[in-house]
Amino acid sequence: MSDESLDKQHQATGKKLADLRRKGKTMRSKDLTSGLVFASTIIMLIFMAHSFKLQLESNFYDFFNLIKDVLRNDEFPSPYLKKIIINNFVILLPIFFMAILAAFLSPFLFGGWNFSSESIGFKWEGLDPINNLKNMFSKKMILNVVKSSLKVTVIIGVLIVFTYNNRFNIIELANLPMQSAFYGAYYIITNFIVVCSVSLIFIILYDVIASYFEYQQKVKMTTQELKDEMKETEGNAQVKRKIRSAQFAVLRQRLGSTVPTASVIITNPTHYAVAIKYNPDQDHAPKIVAKGKGLIAQHIRKIAIANAIPLYEAPLLARAVYNTTKIGSEIQPELYMSVALVLSYVHQLKNYQQGQGQMPQFVSDLPIPKEFIYHE
Repeated sequence: MSDESLDKQHQATGKKLADLRRKGKTMRSKDLTSGLVFASTIIMLIFMAHSFKLQLESNFYDFFNLIKDVLRNDEFPSPYLKKIIINNFVILLPIFFMAILAAFLSPFLFGGWNFSSESIGFKWEGLDPINNLKNMFSKKMILNVVKSSLKVTVIIGVLIVFTYNNRFNIIELANLPMQSAFYGAYYIITNFIVVCSVSLIFIILYDVIASYFEYQQKVKMTTQELKDEMKETEGNAQVKRKIRSAQFAVLRQRLGSTVPTASVIITNPTHYAVAIKYNPDQDHAPKIVAKGKGLIAQHIRKIAIANAIPLYEAPLLARAVYNTTKIGSEIQPELYMSVALVLSYVHQLKNYQQGQGQMPQFVSDLPIPKEFIYHE
């Protein structure tokens, strides 16, 4: 066993499994597919046994009844053979359909359906005689031989036990009339097929379990593979960070032109920031010129401080305006009263700072409707 296989002690990541599926490498059980095809075929044969009997009787009757035409028809028996072949094909069609359907649906039970164009491509390494020689004596090949031997042993064992238990019935067939012998043989063969089908269930279960653990062991990753995948992921993260950085630079440039036009900045106090603009002579209602949370909120506050835009700490109102109003739109009518109190405070504060009027009273309990209350 190589050092690489010894180092495969880490469970496969989601990315590794997705890459394997793209290459067509998924969990598969060949015995599950063949078992389902066999079982569906046997069920259809048993279900349609009476139809087969009638068709066979019709074939014998038609064919032997038309032997007299040998002397009169030069093309005999070609037309009659075509007729028999077509009739038999039609009656076998449902069996073929069920077998194909079972083969198509079996992947959904184990590993899931997966189609990959890479798995059907030509691989030059398959022509390497050294690799082929190694594969002949690999652990996987040994396990396949063991599984095949187990299947043969089970089937032969079932055949021997069944034959021994039904030995008297089988011998008795020679003493029965022709029709009774046919029915007796049909009964014995049907029972044998059913017993074989039941025994195949254990083979299928063994193959499914073995294939599952074999696949889980095969897809395990080495420490180096984990490191390489982490580097690749981090590289993608760096690209994403660069894109976000470029987007944030554009946003900061836009905030630098819109925030200075605001009348007041309502904050949360640090998580949210909403820039509201209101000109009584031009605007019908207060509008949002900028809003943000986190780093964007911090940048809005910095621009506001640099441009002497007043900050008003009102957490409930900040969250309400942020979650209900888009940039460039007027605030909701239900928030008019609260925003009017804030704008009134800012107006009175400016007058006080200019030596006009008294210091306004800060209103912390602003009226916010229950349906406009948002929690962080």
